[in-house]
Amino acid sequence: MLEPLREPGAVPWWPLAPGWWVLGAMMLALAGYGLRRLWLFHLRAAPLRAARKALAQLEARSEPGAERAAALGRLQRQLAIAVAGRKASAGLTGHAWAEFLNSLSKSKAPYFDEKLAQLSYLPGIAPQDCDDALDATRRWLDDLERPQ
Repeated sequence: MLEPLREPGAVPWWPLAPGWWVLGAMMLALAGYGLRRLWLFHLRAAPLRAARKALAQLEARSEPGAERAAALGRLQRQLAIAVAGRKASAGLTGHAWAEFLNSLSKSKAPYFDEKLAQLSYLPGIAPQDCDDALDATRRWLDDLERPQ
């Protein structure tokens, strides 16, 4: 007579096999990489969020055209410096400034002409010109925020 077969004991889940340790390390590295990319995206988008808020405040204010245009010019300059750096944008004026602002957009659409880019320096600004500049800046900012 043969003795009955002995069944093997249950396989313990701990300690893990080396393959699981490697997979766990890869998952941790991937999660760390993803969180870092998310954080950097958040930091890069901060100037755009601030510009969106400042533009909304500027649109809500009811002040003379020259003051709104000057504030809009400052906003455009600050955002251009935040996006492209001071060295690339600080010395530009006139047509070169308008072309630089247009070159920052992802679609390369001509949002600004020389008149809109120099609006804050023109005497006797019409309210419609200021509204056109606000609209162009809003569309330009939308284009900057759009993912590539």
